[in-house]
Amino acid sequence: MGHIKNITFNGETFFKGGEHTVRPLSWRREVKEQSFGGLNGAVSLDLGRRKRKLTQRGRLAADSKGALIKRMEEISEYIDGQVYELVDQDGIIFSQVRMDSFTRLSGITVANQAGCEYEIEYTQLSN
Repeated sequence: MGHIKNITFNGETFFKGGEHTVRPLSWRREVKEQSFGGLNGAVSLDLGRRKRKLTQRGRLAADSKGALIKRMEEISEYIDGQVYELVDQDGIIFSQVRMDSFTRLSGITVANQAGCEYEIEYTQLSN
């Protein structure tokens, strides 16, 4: 099995350690259907490939609860409408990616490290 890389977003390594996975969904095509009087059926206008969603899930970890909260705040600052580069766990580069949401999926646990499960939703506008 090959070496798994750390996921990066805009070059930031928020997701070091642990298991984090980016899952790209398929590209969407936009089609406009138009009907006209005297035409049986419809005319289909292909408007081309549009955007696709990507979902990232994993477990964030930090040395303390305070450090974990700070990391979550730093990640959330990227929900700014701008586009960035995302590199997934396999080293695949996704360009023109906008972060749409960051959701904490579990409570914060504290043992050797503080941690919580999370999900991030992205939109890739083009490639």
